Amino acid sequence: MIFLLSIVFILLIILFYKNTVPVIDKRKKLLLIILRSISIIILLILLLNPIVYFVKSKIKKPTFIILSDNSESMEQKGLHNTKSEIFAKLINTAEKTLASNGYQFSKFQFADGIDGKRNKTLLNATFKQVFERVEPTYVKGILLFSDGWFNDKNLDVIENSNIPVYTFTPLFPINKSDLSISNIRHNNTAYKNESTPVKVDVLSHNYAGKAIVKFIANDIIVEAKTVDFSRINFFNLDFNISFAEVGFKQFEIKVISDSIEINMDNNQITGAINVKNDRSKCLMISDILDWDIKFISDAIFEDQHWQSKFLLKKDELMDGISEVSLEAEINDVNTLVLINNDNLSFSSIEINLINKFVENGGGMLMIGKPLAQLADVSAIIDLGIEFGFRSTISFTEESKKYNTFPAFGDPVMNNIPPVTGYFVRSKIDSEILSIFNKERTPAIVFHNVARGKVINFVFHDLWKWKLWEKSNVYNEFLLNILSWLGQPETKRFYSTLNKNSLFLNENVEIDLYAFDEKLTPVTNLNAKVSVTDDQGKLVFDSFMLFKDNKFVAEISELIPGQFKYVITDNLSGSQSEGEFIIMENSPEARDYGINVALLSYISNVTNGKLLKDFSELNLPQAKHNAVKQTFEFPIYLKWYIITIFLITFCLELFLRKRWGLL
Repeated sequence: MIFLLSIVFILLIILFYKNTVPVIDKRKKLLLIILRSISIIILLILLLNPIVYFVKSKIKKPTFIILSDNSESMEQKGLHNTKSEIFAKLINTAEKTLASNGYQFSKFQFADGIDGKRNKTLLNATFKQVFERVEPTYVKGILLFSDGWFNDKNLDVIENSNIPVYTFTPLFPINKSDLSISNIRHNNTAYKNESTPVKVDVLSHNYAGKAIVKFIANDIIVEAKTVDFSRINFFNLDFNISFAEVGFKQFEIKVISDSIEINMDNNQITGAINVKNDRSKCLMISDILDWDIKFISDAIFEDQHWQSKFLLKKDELMDGISEVSLEAEINDVNTLVLINNDNLSFSSIEINLINKFVENGGGMLMIGKPLAQLADVSAIIDLGIEFGFRSTISFTEESKKYNTFPAFGDPVMNNIPPVTGYFVRSKIDSEILSIFNKERTPAIVFHNVARGKVINFVFHDLWKWKLWEKSNVYNEFLLNILSWLGQPETKRFYSTLNKNSLFLNENVEIDLYAFDEKLTPVTNLNAKVSVTDDQGKLVFDSFMLFKDNKFVAEISELIPGQFKYVITDNLSGSQSEGEFIIMENSPEARDYGINVALLSYISNVTNGKLLKDFSELNLPQAKHNAVKQTFEFPIYLKWYIITIFLITFCLELFLRKRWGLL
């Protein structure tokens, strides 16, 4: 189109300049024709926006990626050579074979990523960086020359790469013995005076004698176990430890023998447990021992973080056959449950204790007939009507604000059998969470009292729901209620660590969870984490990032020692804190021999192979493909096209005026 229009316009330009006044010579006419033709052609280009396409053929060779592990563990020496020297021979053979068979290859050294620090090995990060540098389309495989000791939390990038990974396990003979604590597993949190398990994996290489594994805390041997490696080279030991004091407790696991070992750095490992006070407690008081008490106790028993106790209230408060005082029993309680069947009554001293318990932050669940004695802290006002009624209940829209209730849909709630209710009205500042369907009066009412929380179940016989409903919904509902009431406000802002004890150069991950009064995640915090060492020196200070309904901070490159962190939200003033330790040992110092199991897994999951020598791969001669690549050239977008137009247009005007044609 442009070509035809250009020819037409050029012919018209020639006719235009055929006869000029005044007459000019042929050279001047030719110059003016050329200038105007260029201007018109460029003007057509700008109006019609043509794109020029270039097709180029290129020979593409199939490619292999060679990954060479250069982490510190590769310098471990065997009987004759180090791991890196043995793998270097394999790599040299691989390069020659690939080149002779017509394959192209890209070679990378890796540890903490490509050309990163050598004190830890991260395969996931390495693969991500490789795929940023190499187009994976023509990659036939990845040759992984490594001892297989990686520090990744997962290998999702490798598993999803769709490229076969070939791993290698050359002969690596070692004649010296080595004992190692390969791993420990324990909860980050334990409770005071309660046994908590610590599982320890102990490995032996080239050693067939006895060894002693010690659990050491505060430089004292708490427990020691003897293991015999004469028949097996692996033991999984269980230490059940209890701590008499709360706080951050460090301990050490050490294996000792009389052998001369190749590596002593892996003979011990340090751990830490945050010891808390006793578990949450629920105190139940009723005028009779009924089914409500039975089923609430069963629900609490299912949760290992809770424990319950029942007291019978007649004239006196009884624990079994023993008379007890409420002052002593309520001292360390989180949630108080009062069940009034008709005759529950307290002395003035006991009423004062219950009121103070709630005002100081305790949670109270009141079930059954309203107690006029506790009107100050109750969520309801008793109307003085003695008789009860039978009715079903339904939950209000207001109840949906709280995470205690949303797990239960209408079908489940409609399945609650009729209960025995009472006529009451709610206080002005209370929230009605459920009503009786026939009477339309409050059934479940929530009320905040100072720092405490109170819920009134203005009915009996909810325990029948447990028999009626086959699922575990009754237990879940009661546990949610008790946990909500017994949870202090400060627990809506709390932090957790991925681990309490970490190896040198291992990243510390701190997660912060924050909830509002409705127990929904808060996203608009200005949370800042500060980390100090055991001397009180600030070593890290940064704001946290919000991700996956929590705030996250990742800290790296801390020196060995004990550290304390404090998280502060500048908007609400809330705080959370914790402790952790960084061990002196690098994880690379613990990597003994070649991790055949993990190398085999990587090759299997990627449809590769586990090889002893590169010759086992049996590579065929490479087939080179001619690939046509099309390139677009949008002429109208080039700045110099407009520049040429302006120059030719202005130059033509200038020459026409100079030669008297204007």
